[in-house]
Amino acid sequence: MLFDQAFKKRENKIRRNYEIDDSLYSKLEELSKVYDASVTDLINECLTNLIQTENIQLYEKDGNELSVTHTLLIKESNLSGIERLKEKYGVSIFKLVNIAIRNILNEL
Repeated sequence: MLFDQAFKKRENKIRRNYEIDDSLYSKLEELSKVYDASVTDLINECLTNLIQTENIQLYEKDGNELSVTHTLLIKESNLSGIERLKEKYGVSIFKLVNIAIRNILNEL
């Protein structure tokens, strides 16, 4: 069917609150104006990439950097994936979310 080729199937999303470094979130807001995607869509793709690559590079946060809590709709598969990474590497979910975003933004 044409729609199966043109669109991905919808996946359930669950509302979660995450603390995200303000500078990272600001960059995502700018990118959401360039791409046909919301900030939440961009974060979901960052998480998918982190889960697939397991490229967990810890970094030191700038002392002046603020982390702001944002409510996001996260795909169920991403929730289970980052939970698995948390257990495997002993890194908090909040850090994993920020690492996922930072990894992709560093590639730009």
